[in-house]
Amino acid sequence: MAIGAKEYIETVTYLSKMYDFFNEKLFGGALIKPVITISPDEKNKAYGWITRDKLWKESENDEGMYEINLSAQFLNRPISETASTLIHEMCHQFARVNDFKDTARSGSFHNKLFRQIAEDHGLNVELNGGRGWAVTTLKESTKRLVESFIEQNPKRPVYRVMPMKPKRVRNVSVRKYICPDCEMSVRATKAVNVVC
Repeated sequence: MAIGAKEYIETVTYLSKMYDFFNEKLFGGALIKPVITISPDEKNKAYGWITRDKLWKESENDEGMYEINLSAQFLNRPISETASTLIHEMCHQFARVNDFKDTARSGSFHNKLFRQIAEDHGLNVELNGGRGWAVTTLKESTKRLVESFIEQNPKRPVYRVMPMKPKRVRNVSVRKYICPDCEMSVRATKAVNVVC
């Protein structure tokens, strides 16, 4: 199947429907829909993020909208994990809308307030040393909501495959290639074409 703009737009539409569904079911419709985007995280570290400020506007006088981005290369995870990421970012949006400080260290450390917001909105939260209360998974009741959403919206989103990039190792003449999917590594003394 050739993937083009149509499939990309369908994926954004799918994520938008998912947002609306969880906004109604978990947030009582209290959140104003942000712009939902899909782009890669070149460092392969974040499943998603929300902007600190309202960056999208229709006019100069418009208050604007937040942006929630879901990382393109991680949309190949099970839908339940994508849903968990989306709800996680919605919890940050809830904090911003209510003027709650739920993070520190430029947004990388999730504090106890974030944990409480996330637990109140369908997530289990675990402590991760340097990132605080950042590890979130779906509660059982939220898993059932996700299953209900999938039944109503069975089409899977498309995702982006990250290209293999050479990484420098000690000997400058040796290149190391790492597959972003299986993390298998290959070393070569010259540029090579490798297929996972």
